[in-house]
Amino acid sequence: MNSSLDYLAYPVIVSNHRQSTTFRKKLDFGHYIFHKNRIQIVKPTVDTKPPVAHTHHILKLSKLQSEQKRIDKIEYENKQLCQKIANAHRGPAKVDCWNEYFSKSLNRETRNRELVRITVENQGILKRLDDRKPHYDRKLLTMEKTQEKALGFLSCLESQDTPKWLNAPS
Repeated sequence: MNSSLDYLAYPVIVSNHRQSTTFRKKLDFGHYIFHKNRIQIVKPTVDTKPPVAHTHHILKLSKLQSEQKRIDKIEYENKQLCQKIANAHRGPAKVDCWNEYFSKSLNRETRNRELVRITVENQGILKRLDDRKPHYDRKLLTMEKTQEKALGFLSCLESQDTPKWLNAPS
């Protein structure tokens, strides 16, 4: 075969006459040697070190802060309860849970007006009764009553209709 065709950088199917030159052979051989040297110098690149530990992944400050707020709130509520218990033991007994319910009736005003009207009428009737003079003289009636009692007692003594048990011989 042809000596220029001993070295082909590319397959014969796609090659042309310029690819088989010695210059190309020298360039390719130089690249090959350079590549071979680099391969021998290369060190392994597998990273066997542990990953970098970031403090914000390990120590979560927002979680600690919210936990501290929760603990502070619980301590505050406990302190309030202790103060209430101490006040209850110290002072007299009191009811501190009044049911502060106010009725919200739509008919309240009408009922209040009706109550005021009835109260005014009752006061007017009472005043008229107080102003009215009685038809009967009370002193005269009491005097007549006492006289009737005295006469009744005397008539009982004078009567002949005494019971048999009073007339029985003793």
